[in-house]
Amino acid sequence: MDLDKFRDRCARAFGNAAPSSVLERVRAIVGSENAMPATEEGRLAVEAYKTLMTGGEPTPMGLSALQFLIRLTRPAPLVHKGKPDALQRDHVDTFPTWAAFQDAVGCLPLVGRIDRASPTLATAESIGSGMLLTADLLLTNRHVVNVLSRGTDRLEEGQAVVRFAFEDDSFAPDAPVPVVKVEAMHETLDMALLRLKSGAGLPASGSVAPLDATPLGANTDVVVVGYPLNDKERNPLFIGNIFGTEFGVLRASPGQCTRTFDNGFYHDCSTLGGNSGSPVFSLEGARLVGLHTGGGFLWKNAAVSAAAIKQFVDNVPH
Repeated sequence: MDLDKFRDRCARAFGNAAPSSVLERVRAIVGSENAMPATEEGRLAVEAYKTLMTGGEPTPMGLSALQFLIRLTRPAPLVHKGKPDALQRDHVDTFPTWAAFQDAVGCLPLVGRIDRASPTLATAESIGSGMLLTADLLLTNRHVVNVLSRGTDRLEEGQAVVRFAFEDDSFAPDAPVPVVKVEAMHETLDMALLRLKSGAGLPASGSVAPLDATPLGANTDVVVVGYPLNDKERNPLFIGNIFGTEFGVLRASPGQCTRTFDNGFYHDCSTLGGNSGSPVFSLEGARLVGLHTGGGFLWKNAAVSAAAIKQFVDNVPH
């Protein structure tokens, strides 16, 4: 771990707060009944923060507790009418350019929820997320296709649909768009393209964000946009504090790139099952910088880089 970069992350997350007030701020954000109350881990996090911000090196247990504390501050605002909701005041301090992102990201109606085909919306089983890159090609994860196809990696019309702009409190009529086939799958990276049925009510793809293949720097602000599902069986703690009671609807979750690797990067945005296949945008300029592939709630998430996506998509006949 690069302690200088981690110190920068802490400064962004907590500002100039005194070490003794760090836990209180997190309690105010995610709920006093759950947010690392006066336990040994809470004490370790505060001590680690104090040590780090005064130039020292915290213990490994302290760093782990502090890392957890940061991730408790990552919000997951809902999207309404194609625009992410405003952040609460404490979150605005961490992501001061959020208002500019709200205005800049005009392609959220192109982010869809991928479901198994079913007779009614009430019986639909949500699997993941994806984003239109062309008029009828949807980018998602290879493992989403694997789940949809029950391991065959082949699909035909009648097996899966995509619901676009599926927002909280929306009264728009249900308009699932059929998936007609798997257009392409990357051999090694977790990427796939689905061909959707033309003329089936697809949203206009003219507002799609361009892929930005510029390598991300550590601590770059990013936003995952997708459809997190109720993951309480795998992640029972803190979900309600961050996600409330609305699941399977469109959300935009800000965080930071924590480290890069070949063809991808790690990030700390708040995600759950259902976010697989979500596009990742830069907070500055709302550029499309990656494809979320998975991870662990309040632990670590991974994404494929825009450069790898571009190379994959460019080699697929459109």
